[in-house]
Amino acid sequence: MAIISWRNVSGFAAATAGALALSASPASAAPTWQPWVAPANYQCGNTTTHSASVNIKMQTCIIKNPSSNYFQAVAIVVNNASVSVNLEAAVFQNPNTTSSVYDICPNKAIAPNTRVACFGRTIANSAPVKADSYITLNTNYGAFTDTATYR
Repeated sequence: MAIISWRNVSGFAAATAGALALSASPASAAPTWQPWVAPANYQCGNTTTHSASVNIKMQTCIIKNPSSNYFQAVAIVVNNASVSVNLEAAVFQNPNTTSSVYDICPNKAIAPNTRVACFGRTIANSAPVKADSYITLNTNYGAFTDTATYR
């Protein structure tokens, strides 16, 4: 794994474990993997290949509410492999800033030839808004997407 200077991945893992141990009931609005349906008003970073598998394509997009300054980051991952893979995602909004927030979609088996999305929370902000995602493949191999910027 590459050294990540502005994020502590071990701290992220500990926070994830703690959040899962103390999570709210299933009725909460916690992020979860969902099918990706492109909305009308969004911008994405470049699509990249996960460093652990040429069969995993990923990108981060930012959705803007057309009538207000509310934004939502989303990690989109495509499993082009012929087998299921386990994915976990952390979606970061405004990385490297004091207003940085992140949301986690927990580890889940994703079927072959499937496109899924992990939606972060909706936040009020003025453009430009930046976001990226950290995708973990099969619980051991993590990689960042390119940064998306909504201008």
